[in-house]
Order: sequence, then C-alpha cells, then structure tokens
Amino acid sequence: MPRYFLHLSYNGADYHGWQSQPNAITVQETVEKALSRVLRRQVAIVGAGRTDTGVNARSMYAHFDVDNEIADPQRLISALNSLVGRDIAIYGIRRVADDAHARFDAVARTYKYFVTTRKSPFDYRFAWNPPYRLDVDAMNAAAARLADYIDFTSFSKLHTDVATNNCRIYEARWTAEGDR
Repeated sequence: MPRYFLHLSYNGADYHGWQSQPNAITVQETVEKALSRVLRRQVAIVGAGRTDTGVNARSMYAHFDVDNEIADPQRLISALNSLVGRDIAIYGIRRVADDAHARFDAVARTYKYFVTTRKSPFDYRFAWNPPYRLDVDAMNAAAARLADYIDFTSFSKLHTDVATNNCRIYEARWTAEGDR
C-alpha cells in the first residue's frame, strides 16, 4: 500500500490541538475528513508530533496510506486546500517508502515561542505579552542548561507507546528585538 508524506502548516488558534479527540475540532480530524472526501475512502493520518490547543505549526509532516498511487499530487493539494479552510495549508505530498513514519523517522524538531514587549493587536494570538520586563541574559543562562540533559521523562506523559523520553537539545535561546 503506497505511503505518502504530507507537508502542511496551521494556525491552531481555533483548534483543540493536532490529535483527533471526541467533541473537539482538531487539525488531524480536519485534514483526515478532507483527504477522505477527495479520495473517496477513509484515510487516517499520523503526524510527526502533536500540538496542544491553540498551538501553531509553521512546518509539520504527517503520513497516510492509500490503495493506489496518487497520479497528480498537485491536484490533490489544490483539492485539499479548498476544503481545509484558511487556517490550514497543504504545501506538498510526496511518495515515500512504505515503512517511512512521520513521527518515528523525524530526526529533529524545532519549537519557537514568542514573547513581545509591546502590546499589538496583530500579535496577541501568537506571542505572550508579559506585564513586566524580562531578564533575557538570565533566561539564556537557564536555557543553556537544557543542553546538559538528555532524559526528559519529568516532562513526558507516562505509559505511552514511546520507547524513550531521551532527546538531545541542540539549541535553546532567547533573543530580544525592540523594547518597551
């Protein structure tokens, strides 16, 4: 059964995270419904990771299996983009090895969190605006310590199908732009 990787991004403000769940609209559910409608069969997708309610993904991958080769991936991308709404964008679909896995074959992940020192009607959904000045030097000293650790079990959900909670942090830093 052919497997495909799907490259997408989403604004998660109006979603209850990535993973399908009862009584809540999620990104996974929205994409699966669109794929199932266009391909005229139930299609399940597996994401490279999960995001919480309101979290965005600038570049996310998922995989799905279909019965036959997709003849025109660009046409499928256009059809999906017409169905998923303005908060989700499908960028690419490509055939991969049948055993390729979006989550377990990922070699790195990047997370960015935004804090702004100015109140902005355009940024409030995407950045935290603290009511006090931040000490960026102290924050960077703390962030640098993360590279000293590999086991992040304390931050992980227990009793899942994950084999290890070990990961390597390659970079953790804060940058300051503008001021109050």
